[in-house]
Amino acid sequence: MIKAYYTATNGAMSNQNYLDVLSNNMANLQTEGFKKTKAEFSDLLYTNIREPEGANSDLKSGSGSKINKTDVIFSQGAPYLTGAPTDFAITGEGFFAIQFEEENLFTRGGSFDVTNIDDENYLTYQGGYVLNKEEEPIIIENTDDILDVGVFAFANNADLAQAGNNLYRIANEEAEYSLLENAKVMKGYLEASNVEVSEEMVKLIQIQRAFQLNSKIIQTADEIEQTINSLKG
Repeated sequence: MIKAYYTATNGAMSNQNYLDVLSNNMANLQTEGFKKTKAEFSDLLYTNIREPEGANSDLKSGSGSKINKTDVIFSQGAPYLTGAPTDFAITGEGFFAIQFEEENLFTRGGSFDVTNIDDENYLTYQGGYVLNKEEEPIIIENTDDILDVGVFAFANNADLAQAGNNLYRIANEEAEYSLLENAKVMKGYLEASNVEVSEEMVKLIQIQRAFQLNSKIIQTADEIEQTINSLKG
């Protein structure tokens, strides 16, 4: 019963962590340029089952599973019209570069603002400066003249890690990125989140059922253990 208890507990914890991933995806359904996260599971330690002498089978007992890693799925979201002169959507690969005090971050979100700083109008996002093709902050005089927003592509998107607020930071010191000279940027559009409601709902139902099953196993194992202890007394 102790084995069943710990295996089910590990399963319930994995279910809870997976539920957090799915909930975050659902919470960002309306976030422009948001990229969903996918959880990858791995089995925990397996142990051999002792069998009677002469038996020739190779039975193993598992210890449940855990989330081994989470991957960001950088598939394209559908562009939709807003008409705002400071909204931009990338069609294809690439990211906008945003300069903050400590580092440059990257995003697919293109809902920019015009912020006056030291008597200059800057194009900004989440409080950072949107960079142009020369990786310099964009200063504008007229929102209709915003043409040089830079789009940068990485050799491997796995070199990016989530930094919060729909932003990504470089997680690999050896990561390489470059300006996309022929990037297609749609002005007056935003890219929708790539979260698919039906897919996430199916996963939510599956994970809720798995959590309920593991919880029932934990409860049953605990009741059996209590019964055994009472008989010993």
